[in-house]
Amino acid sequence: MNLERLARILTVLAVVAAFAVAVWAYPRLPAQVPAHWNAAGKVDGYASRAWGAVGLPAIMLGLAVLLRGLPRIDPLRKNVEKFLAEYHVFVAVLELFMLGLYVQTIAWALGTKISMNAVISVGLGLLFLCVAWMIGRAKRNFFIGIRTPWTLMDDEVWARTHQLGSKLFYAAGGLCLVGALVPEYTLWFLVAPALVAGLVPVFYSYFVYQQRAPKNGMEGPPSR
Repeated sequence: MNLERLARILTVLAVVAAFAVAVWAYPRLPAQVPAHWNAAGKVDGYASRAWGAVGLPAIMLGLAVLLRGLPRIDPLRKNVEKFLAEYHVFVAVLELFMLGLYVQTIAWALGTKISMNAVISVGLGLLFLCVAWMIGRAKRNFFIGIRTPWTLMDDEVWARTHQLGSKLFYAAGGLCLVGALVPEYTLWFLVAPALVAGLVPVFYSYFVYQQRAPKNGMEGPPSR
């Protein structure tokens, strides 16, 4: 079984598992289900039993369908096909992360207090590591990766930006995992690395584009 097929199966299993938990949990849930936790890991928002039971599984299903279809409608589909296995692994990890959040929510509602900060730290850490792995292999396209006006203009700008972005997301993922060990500081280990990993490549892509444009003898998009 190849990696892409395994990832597709895991995505389906994650969604099915979420709905199975919803069917089992619904009659056991209280009228109000925890729906939001503050930075200290304490519940500060609630949802109805119906939404608490089926809301996240429904979102998981919709997201799985959407992400499955995006590569098919990308005008640069041939580029996406070059890293399709990595993309589907990312989708599977994202769905498993959401399943973990859902199970944590249901467990909390039923009286088992699993730390949301720990779940978020570990889940996002693994997700960021997967993002780093995927974008390090991503080719220019319109839906996946660090899509700025400058990366979409030129393959070299795309490649150099994603090389940097991959390194930053690896670092962000590692810091998120460390954050699980110090739950009182989880927010700092999540937000700061995510902001750096998300914003620095955007500015860097413009810098690389400006370097490239004069070499191509034009002020507009570099020629290829």
